[in-house]
Amino acid sequence: MNTTAATTATHTHTSPLQRRYQAVRDQSLALAAPLSEADCQVQSMPDASPTRWHLAHTTWFFETFVLERYEADFQPFDPAFRVLFNSYYQGVGDQHPRPQRGLVTRPGMAEVRAYRAQVDRRIATLLARGTTSDMATLVELGLQHEQQHQELLLTDIKHLLACNPTDPVYREHWP
Repeated sequence: MNTTAATTATHTHTSPLQRRYQAVRDQSLALAAPLSEADCQVQSMPDASPTRWHLAHTTWFFETFVLERYEADFQPFDPAFRVLFNSYYQGVGDQHPRPQRGLVTRPGMAEVRAYRAQVDRRIATLLARGTTSDMATLVELGLQHEQQHQELLLTDIKHLLACNPTDPVYREHWP
């Protein structure tokens, strides 16, 4: 089967919500792609967050608010992430202080990517089984939340790179 036929066949079995979910999640990774491991770790000021944190936090949202509620036999990827990547959701539990996010060197980007991949597979399984209106609403809220973090991520990256005296370029060619 050629690639176009395979892509078309895959899309005929996925819902618009599944495709939107994947597109939004892929966009976050694309925004981080030009960055080094160090770029993803550093927090340029107390009001900014590291790229790695944004990627993990948006994943935390889907794990906490969708998987925990709708997945049978839910198990978190890492129980420590519940505090580490919570931001202001006081009803969910404690949060790691925002000004100290850049001091947390672990998990690294490889583990954050693994976390995202696992949560994405689990969400895909849930969505493939069909959604209730409540679940679809929560997934859509999570996607809007992730898009908000994409804007924050770009702002934080621009500030970080502007602080570097070597004048690094985020992308040579902007799409």
